[in-house]
Amino acid sequence: MGFMVNGDVVVTWPAYEADGPTTGALLTQAGLGIRLQPRTDNRTPEELADILGDAVGVIASTDPFDASVFAACPNLRVIARTGVGVDAVDLDAATSAGVVVATTPGANGEAVADHALAMILALQRRLSENDAAIREGRWDRAGTLTPSDLYGATVGLVGSGAIGRAVIRRLSAFGSSVIVHDPYLDTAPEGCELVDLETLLARSDVLTVHAPLTDGTRGLIGADQFAAMKRGAFVVNVSRGGIIDESALADSIRSGHLAGAGLDTFGREPIGESPLRELPTVIMSPHIAGLSHRTIADMTQKATRAVLDVLEGTLPEGAVNPEALHLKA
Repeated sequence: MGFMVNGDVVVTWPAYEADGPTTGALLTQAGLGIRLQPRTDNRTPEELADILGDAVGVIASTDPFDASVFAACPNLRVIARTGVGVDAVDLDAATSAGVVVATTPGANGEAVADHALAMILALQRRLSENDAAIREGRWDRAGTLTPSDLYGATVGLVGSGAIGRAVIRRLSAFGSSVIVHDPYLDTAPEGCELVDLETLLARSDVLTVHAPLTDGTRGLIGADQFAAMKRGAFVVNVSRGGIIDESALADSIRSGHLAGAGLDTFGREPIGESPLRELPTVIMSPHIAGLSHRTIADMTQKATRAVLDVLEGTLPEGAVNPEALHLKA
């Protein structure tokens, strides 16, 4: 064991167990204080800095960490993110400040894949529409709400990391044809065809997004891309909202070109006023694709371990900027 830094750990992850034997109890046993500050909607960097104060670590949700936060919190040494996305963290600023940023890899990927598949099936089988019809007193077997098949359908994935590959494994059991666009791949995942984005858009009955939000993917799928898709196709996004132009998506569905969408992430969260909320063929969930009883426990434990590792001078699993470990005296 290396050095141990004393101080407080702020927890913004709402599901954290402060007295759990493999979570908060470990921090307490190490002589660290715990301050619970559950994530609130639209928390600003200034508010976050005030909450952190002189904390040495933070177990964070999707809070916004920019350069101003690191400047205001000179004692901070580690940000442990519950999940794998780090688009809310300025990594360059974190590294310059000697703050290690760690994620919880492998904790929630299978749950996200389950959620994506659930949305695909719900859209194709028109579950929400038929459910609404029955609740309104309509027993519609006349063909106006006829489902479509996942068997034999072409499903196109934008991105094929760990979560994308988990989706591919599930689709193989349904007899779907799977095509993938991923500029970081030289060879296609087993059972898939690697194609360019233009081809993927033209051929997909379902487009599902599994890419991180970066400068290269922000706004990647917009009006032109929706227009290039098949009439009657579906769009699913369980990745990051900023990848898709939500206004253009709503326009395409409203016009009848696209049949519907399943969305777990949004450009602004909570979504607030949006034309998507008025469309009956849009299924939405509040950024919960990665959550289950199992994944919450796994993410919480891994984030706790990451904080302890950094404060003991050890590089944690999931470190995104390992070079930051020994930059702070």
